[in-house]
Amino acid sequence: MRQTRVTAAGIFAALLSASLLLGHNNGVVAGKNGMPSNLTTGFPSCGSCHTSSPNPLVTVTIDGATSVAPGASVAMRLGVSDPSTNTAGGFSLQASSGGFVAGTNTRVEATSSGAPAITHSNALSRSWSFSFTAPTTPGLVTMTAAGNAANGDNRDRGDEWGFYGHASTVPGAFYRVFVNAAGIASTGDGCTGTDGYKPVLGMAKPAQIGTTWDSEAYNLQPGAASIGILGLSNTAFGAIPLPFALRPIGGGDCILRASLDVLQVAIASGRGSGNGVAKIAWLLPNDPSLRGIPLYFQQMTVDAGANTWGFSFSNALTARIQ
Repeated sequence: MRQTRVTAAGIFAALLSASLLLGHNNGVVAGKNGMPSNLTTGFPSCGSCHTSSPNPLVTVTIDGATSVAPGASVAMRLGVSDPSTNTAGGFSLQASSGGFVAGTNTRVEATSSGAPAITHSNALSRSWSFSFTAPTTPGLVTMTAAGNAANGDNRDRGDEWGFYGHASTVPGAFYRVFVNAAGIASTGDGCTGTDGYKPVLGMAKPAQIGTTWDSEAYNLQPGAASIGILGLSNTAFGAIPLPFALRPIGGGDCILRASLDVLQVAIASGRGSGNGVAKIAWLLPNDPSLRGIPLYFQQMTVDAGANTWGFSFSNALTARIQ
């Protein structure tokens, strides 16, 4: 009978390998590698392998374009931070549709439900860059994420984690990307409102003569009055040149990008900070002479947390009449 010599070093190596496996150094997505199917949207999430509850001091940030063309490739960045000086970490990001293209230290894998997802490929950083490929069907895409601020001790317990959103202990907050109809172009970015949410404006149908279509604004405060702006110019509003930065007059990082020619008001529906939605219907007469004229849209929403003005502004859209 062959005998195997067991050494302390061998035991340590085996335990270390098991720890790295349990800690998922090479990343996880929902429903794979033993992870719960609600990894980015509910409990136990990362708590199945790390500290049992999310830490309110962990911050998960997502950056990238939020109003895009069908099939567009969008550069994105996800970061995880906490008050420590450690640099190890991980994440899982899942989208309702579209797809991801891996960047440095990331890998793509579909979840058990088939939803596109991306995760880290090693635990050596807390910031990752990659790309999102928008679906070809216009409409809203939602993303959810969880991030881990690892302490670097190569063990599966003791690491702090949190969900994406203004409160990292609350699961299911959405990062929203709107895929516009073909021919709708987005300009600029929404300005920062309450809890850090930036309004996102999109259109799933083109501006066409003889039809009605909606502009859709997301990331608003529910119950807030939201003003849809239709402008005939994006270069001037009377004597005011556009785009016009509002910071010098108390508007924070907001920018007016469309002339205020036609205004409509809607009340944002929804529940929870950043979950407000305002849809405004626009109508064009059946007049062929209108074809080719560009229209410019933006959304201005009452938001006391945005700036001293108490208004937030979305990105702007250009829709050439068809």
